[in-house]
Amino acid sequence: MIKLIVVGLWVAIVALGSSYVMASVAGGGAESEVEEPSYFAGLDYRTTDNITIPMISEAAIQGYILARFVYTIDGRTVAQLKVPPDPFILDEAFRRLYATEGFDFAKPERFDLAALTKDIREAVNARYGQELVREILVEQFDYVAKSEVRNGA
Repeated sequence: MIKLIVVGLWVAIVALGSSYVMASVAGGGAESEVEEPSYFAGLDYRTTDNITIPMISEAAIQGYILARFVYTIDGRTVAQLKVPPDPFILDEAFRRLYATEGFDFAKPERFDLAALTKDIREAVNARYGQELVREILVEQFDYVAKSEVRNGA
């Protein structure tokens, strides 16, 4: 009976000792440095749906722009929003691209994407009245000529 009590005490002491050692090692103590939050701390990356914009010139559709965007937004703020920024981003992208003048259909790779994303971000933030969307990135941006579309006639 005495051996059983001694073994029980020994197990309790070992368990408490190992818990203390693990807590002191994992805690790191007060001497550890606190990391400063980086630019990306607390930001969520969200992807919009695909958007297809017809490019019209000379009273006919010349082709389509296919685009998809990624934006960064504060995770706590987006949880409180009643309306997510996705529809506003897609609306602004459609408005900007559809109204584009002087698009070179022979060289569609020439497009100022930096100005486009900056304008979209500023317009969406103006709609919300605060800096909600931090950054907009281009995930996909393709131009497809009408002749390349299946059943394009």
